[in-house]
Amino acid sequence: MVSCEEFIVRLREAPDTDALWKTTLDFFHERGATRVSYRHFLSDYESELEPTIYHDGFPERLATRFIEEELFRNNPIALIALATTEPFYWSDTERMAELSEEALRILDILREEVSGDGVILQLFGPDCRNGTVNLGFPEGAPRLSPDALRELQLVAQAAHLCYCNMVSTTPQTPLGMTARELEVLEWIARGKSNSVIADILGISVHTVDTHVRRIFRKLGVNDRTTAAVKGLGAGLVQAVA
Repeated sequence: MVSCEEFIVRLREAPDTDALWKTTLDFFHERGATRVSYRHFLSDYESELEPTIYHDGFPERLATRFIEEELFRNNPIALIALATTEPFYWSDTERMAELSEEALRILDILREEVSGDGVILQLFGPDCRNGTVNLGFPEGAPRLSPDALRELQLVAQAAHLCYCNMVSTTPQTPLGMTARELEVLEWIARGKSNSVIADILGISVHTVDTHVRRIFRKLGVNDRTTAAVKGLGAGLVQAVA
């Protein structure tokens, strides 16, 4: 099992956000988490069209609903976490605040889609760039001690600060594309599917899916062909012979 000290070393060696995510996932999986999600909040997160969320182990249909139905805007677990500092279990959410009908509906959706309990860890960054990590555990897993939760929070905090540093220094194109998104767009223009792109870049299909959604949003398109054409016209990709 990787120690906290070794994890910090690996964070420093991570070349990009995809490697950072994999390193963090491995650490939490070793601690028994079967589901992991990370959300990065901008200071004006309420105006975000689509949140920055990485996830692993959660049902894909749940992740899709959270974005398409904008459930992320009223997720009571995350909203309580943003107003507190101590990690807490999902099952304790209802006793921590008076919840609206919409918030209770979202909790019901989560219970239907996700078995077992989990914890949310609060993260803090520069310029109010805060974050959360959710760790889901199998049904029947014993609750972690306060000391164990704090250790997980410290580890997640270190990863969050690395993410903030990487994203803030990543060169942006006029359309706000990251270097990784440009890579994905290049392969989209070459006619590659998300699964093939994932193999080429050595990242997960889910990560590619996330990049594609962001590319579509930044280009203002809804399909791969239009994205390729618009990317070519904007000089973001090279013409394919």
